[in-house]
Amino acid sequence: MDRNSDPVIEDSRQGPKRGIRKLSLRDQAYEAIKKRIVSCELRPGEAVTVADLAEQLQIGRTPVFQAIDRLTVDGLVEVMPRKGVVVAPISMDSLVEIIEMRLLNEAQAANWAAQKATPQEIAQLDANVAATWRAAQDHDLEQMIECDRDFHRLLSGIAGNTILAEFLGNLHDRSLRFWFLSLRAPDHNLRVCEQHAAIVEGIRAHDPEAAEKAMREHISAFHKNLTQQNLRS
Repeated sequence: MDRNSDPVIEDSRQGPKRGIRKLSLRDQAYEAIKKRIVSCELRPGEAVTVADLAEQLQIGRTPVFQAIDRLTVDGLVEVMPRKGVVVAPISMDSLVEIIEMRLLNEAQAANWAAQKATPQEIAQLDANVAATWRAAQDHDLEQMIECDRDFHRLLSGIAGNTILAEFLGNLHDRSLRFWFLSLRAPDHNLRVCEQHAAIVEGIRAHDPEAAEKAMREHISAFHKNLTQQNLRS
């Protein structure tokens, strides 16, 4: 089969179930490259080529080009003259901008979620917090990041504003490398679990102010943790 073709395949993380999500080759390339960037396997400022990525992933160049386009929109790579594709650098300035946007928008999402959450949605949040605790105790960094992404997606969905949910999804993608670096701090993963649980308690009580406050404290703790680290290390 032509590696440039774009069939859909089963998402192996879901297993052989009916109605599972399908991943195209461009989505496979996008997820694989993003994972390498987020984990800093591809380091900030590193130049990469489409040919090398295609060879490493055993995927044709066309899906990789398409993935690079998406990653550019996400702010994770830059296409630069004479250098080609460069992994976007990380800096305190970009961290501050992300934190400012999260404080404004994610805190509002928590407020709305507390007003609108159904018992079923709260149960989903509870299940996510439990899974996050297990990942933290197992020191499973990859699963921890996945649980965190799911938590914020669930909360954005409960807030009930599709435009806000899309914006926060992109913002969270931009935060992922910082999140990975923040987990280098001892016991930060356990503190994240406590902070998520506090947000859920505000939502469970249908207390918008408590949920918003807990979210602000969560984001501020993330910021404080990173300012105490050398982002270039």
